[in-house]
Amino acid sequence: LGLPTSLARALAVPLIRAFQTELPQASISISEGLSVPMQESLINGRLDLAVLYNAQPVPELEISPLLEEDLLLVERRADSAPAVGSSESITLRQLANLPLVIPTRPNAIRMQVESALANVGCRLNIALEIDGVSAILDLVANGSGAAVLSRNAVDSSVRPNAFITRTIIEPALRTQISMAASASRPATRTLLATMALLERTLRHVITPCSYSTRLIRVGLKPRPAPLPLRAPAA
Repeated sequence: LGLPTSLARALAVPLIRAFQTELPQASISISEGLSVPMQESLINGRLDLAVLYNAQPVPELEISPLLEEDLLLVERRADSAPAVGSSESITLRQLANLPLVIPTRPNAIRMQVESALANVGCRLNIALEIDGVSAILDLVANGSGAAVLSRNAVDSSVRPNAFITRTIIEPALRTQISMAASASRPATRTLLATMALLERTLRHVITPCSYSTRLIRVGLKPRPAPLPLRAPAA
C-alpha cells in the first residue's frame, strides 16, 4: 500500500490497527512516496493499492475519488498571535508575492499550485525546495518562508499551534484524494477488504466534518470477481 507523506503520519497507525483487527490472517506493507511515482508503481505492479493526490486517469488504473481538501497558506505564528487556527484569506495573486517553501517536482501539490498561478499570469516565488511535509513545516516555523498545504498536514504535525493558516481565494485551491488500484489484475478478497477499510479509515482520520474537506463519493466501483481465499488451517 502506498501513502503520500502528508497523509501517512495521520493514516498509517489507525489503518494498521484496523487491518490487524479485521484481517488478522493477512499482512500489509506500507510505503510513503509522491503521487506520480506511486501511480507508476501501481502500473508496473510494485504496489497493489495507493492513495494519490490529483491522480491522472490512465487506462491501466481504476481511480476512485474519495475526498477534496482545500489547500491553505501556512505561515509561522508570531509570538503575540492568538492561538486560533486561521487568519484572513489571501488571493492567489497575493500568494505569488510570498516566498514559499515548496516540494520539488513532480509533487502533485507543487504542480497544482504552479499551474494555478500560471493561469492567473503569475509564477512561484520559491524560497526553498524541499521534499517532506515535516521538513517544510520545520522551515516555516523557523521563518524561512510560507507553505501551501492541506489542513490535515498542519493538524497532524508535531506542533500545529506553531502555525496560522489562511484560506486561498480567487480562485480557491482544492486537491483531490483518490484511491487507485490496477484495472487489469484480478482483485483478491483481501484487496477488496483493504480498499473498504482504507476508505473508511481515511474518511474518519481526515475529519470529514471540517469545512475544508468534502466527501465526494460513496461506495466502491465494481471490480473483477475476487480470487478465492485459501481456507485457514484447522
